Amino acid sequence: MTDLYFADFQRKDVIDEYGELVEVAPYVYEAAPDLEAIRAISNEKLALYNEKYASKKMNLVIFDDALKHLLRITRTINSPGGNILLVGVGGSGKQSLTRLGCFICFKTLPF
Repeated sequence: MTDLYFADFQRKDVIDEYGELVEVAPYVYEAAPDLEAIRAISNEKLALYNEKYASKKMNLVIFDDALKHLLRITRTINSPGGNILLVGVGGSGKQSLTRLGCFICFKTLPF
């Protein structure tokens, strides 16, 4: 049971043939097949972030521990009244992971 990872951003948006958003994917908190599947989705979301916010481009390497922290951050952001305290040395990626987590959770809100 400890090898299961859960994420609520695994489903994809429905986009028409013109590239316009038809339907936003629902946030369903469900088990992921494996960590690599979540990593692929996270890298897609990072590419979308870098495309949308070119001036704040992030060059991140999403390794296993960073991915696990990203899952915790997105779960906390999507929780009603959720809050989180990130502790670590400067330059460890707290702000970058939070920025990516907010982009994943709030698709329509600019920050």
